[in-house]
Order: sequence, then C-alpha cells, then structure tokens
Amino acid sequence: MSANLIEQWHQAARPTPSEHDFNVQVGCHVEEFIEMLDSVECRIGTFEHSSHDFNVLKDLLTALSNGLKKNKIRLNIKDRNAFLDSIADQVVTAIGCGHCAGMQTSEAIRRVNASNWSKFDDNEQPIRDANGKIAKGPNYQPPSLEGLF
Repeated sequence: MSANLIEQWHQAARPTPSEHDFNVQVGCHVEEFIEMLDSVECRIGTFEHSSHDFNVLKDLLTALSNGLKKNKIRLNIKDRNAFLDSIADQVVTAIGCGHCAGMQTSEAIRRVNASNWSKFDDNEQPIRDANGKIAKGPNYQPPSLEGLF
C-alpha cells in the first residue's frame, strides 16, 4: 500500500487545506491515538492507581483532540522539517506496532483507505460534520479487518 493513495484521498477531501483543516486533521490524528489506547490494557508497575493515571492521560488527550477539531485550540508549525520528520516517524512506528502485534498493517491500511472513499457522497464530494471533519455518510462502508491479525 502506497502512501500516495492516502495522499490522493486527502487531496480530494481538502484540495486547498486551510489552517482550520490542519487543526481538525491533527485533532483526528490524536483521536486515532486515543482509540489505540482504548484498545489496550495498561499495567504500570504494581501501583493500584496506575489505571487511573492512564485514564487521566486519555482524558487530557481527548480534550486536546476535541479542542483542535472544534477550533478552540490552534497549532502553528514552528519547524517544518521537524514536523515532517515526526509525521514520517509516526507512520513507520505505527506500522511497527502492528508488526510487533502480529498484524498485517499494509493490507489493513489498504482496506481503511478504501473505506475512507465511502465517506464521499454520490457527487464525489466529502461529507463533513459541523467542525469540518470528514464524516461517515449514508454510503459509508467500514473496513473489514478480519483475517489480518
């Protein structure tokens, strides 16, 4: 699965992205990280309060994600090279997480990307929520990830 196909989807969804689009997308990125955290159990040492601390962290990340998506928090890139490096590293490390968990991440990415195209309407326009996030409309088909783990 090539990153080019994912970039094509984003280009079709936001041909001329604005500062608001950037912040919504970062909010979505944080939201996906929170979904990953929701899918795992946390064990920190032997302290009973460790799961509470983990939940506090998730709540803070959720507040960040929501603030970005609702345009209440705005980010500006101060170092474009470092920003791009971190994005590339996040893609690489995310694929590594799937690999270490015995998952077929390339095929999962292909299926998720195909599913994302179903968020467009019959006129090939993306469906958006009130904050500008691409939403699941009536044509949405969730990806089937069965058999990939």
